[in-house]
Amino acid sequence: MGGSMKKWAFLLILVAFIWGTTFAVMKDLLEQVSLYNFLFWRFLLGGLFLAIWSGPRWKRMDPARFRQGFFMGFLLFGGYLTQVLGLNWTTASQAGFITGLSVILVPLIALFLGQERFSKNNMVGAGLAVAGLYLLNYVDRLNFGIGEFLVFLCAIFFALYIVFVSRFAPDADGPPFVALQILFMAFLMGVLAVFFAPFKPWEMGYLSGIHWIQIAYMGIGATGLAYLWEHKAQQVLSATFAALAFALEPVFATVFAFFYLGEVLPGPSYLGGLLIVWGMFLAGREEKKAIGVN
Repeated sequence: MGGSMKKWAFLLILVAFIWGTTFAVMKDLLEQVSLYNFLFWRFLLGGLFLAIWSGPRWKRMDPARFRQGFFMGFLLFGGYLTQVLGLNWTTASQAGFITGLSVILVPLIALFLGQERFSKNNMVGAGLAVAGLYLLNYVDRLNFGIGEFLVFLCAIFFALYIVFVSRFAPDADGPPFVALQILFMAFLMGVLAVFFAPFKPWEMGYLSGIHWIQIAYMGIGATGLAYLWEHKAQQVLSATFAALAFALEPVFATVFAFFYLGEVLPGPSYLGGLLIVWGMFLAGREEKKAIGVN
């Protein structure tokens, strides 16, 4: 079991690493591609990739799994939509910090739903991660207006998603279940793109080969595979541990942005990264006790 925990923990950290690389790629891509069109194609490619992988497994999904899949897809859609809208009225640093509050929301929601028991290590670890996120985003002064409120809703949606992955994943077949979520998300984003994007989703002439390579990476790697790996890891590991593992995402994002874009962060950001790693270490100790690893 010890090796198993290490394997699944590594998988969650790998997902956080992949998501961390997406910030720099998106910053480059979204200078020329509409956000709603990008999200539509990202999720469509990721969903189709998993749908084809699933093959005949679709026939073995019972109706309850379809209802759960649509619910999970709606949570994802709510998270991305409120984050995108919130960024119109707040700064990227404040949005990054508030979105990261899902780290502390996950154990609280899991505790409220009776899904996990109270753990001092988990709560301290989550608190350290929140402090680390604050320093990492270097929020000089935190305001709270409509933009911040929308991004806080985003944190709630993402926290709920992580909690319900842990609830549904043990009994669900990963590829078709995750494909359903992602395809539903793509459909909803496609509807938004029709009404609000400068180009309709099917108007693709302005996309270059480089754009498609970037979108394919985001769709297949950072969406299809990443959400499938999250599903598989959370069949074993708790929602709280997953949330703290995902708190490493901005740490990886800053490292990748340094090499990919040449961005340099202020000193407190590095302390923030260390606090997040410390918080995850505490959660890892608790996870070992929870699943019986010495």
